[in-house]
Amino acid sequence: MAIEMRELRGDDLFSLLAIVGKLDIKDEFVKMFERNVEATNVVPMDHQSKKPTKVEQAKIDLSEKEVEKRGMEMAASMLQKVLVNLKAIKYEVNELLADLTGLTLADIQSLGLKDYTTLLISFFKKPELKDFFESIASLL
Repeated sequence: MAIEMRELRGDDLFSLLAIVGKLDIKDEFVKMFERNVEATNVVPMDHQSKKPTKVEQAKIDLSEKEVEKRGMEMAASMLQKVLVNLKAIKYEVNELLADLTGLTLADIQSLGLKDYTTLLISFFKKPELKDFFESIASLL
């Protein structure tokens, strides 16, 4: 059974932050970013007066790729934490999934194991979720 999910909205931020907060994964993310800080070189430049040189553009591209990589690592880490700690955040996750799919909380809770797992994995593959983690990654 294929269950469709709507795109994430700004209002979903509060549900996501509540789940992240309950998972207590901030320290893990900080450690992950500390490893990568040296690899990220931001090239300050005035884009209105000149185009970046090839070397500058390569550094910008590398920086953007690093932020994307960290965002994906965060999403994967969160998925792992969710699966391991699902009992502690079950209500919040089910409530968010119900909101995203238009189903009731009871519908989500009664899904078969395969459908539920597929829905969870689909959620963590959402491009907007990756954007959410990339935004957090760029702040840390």
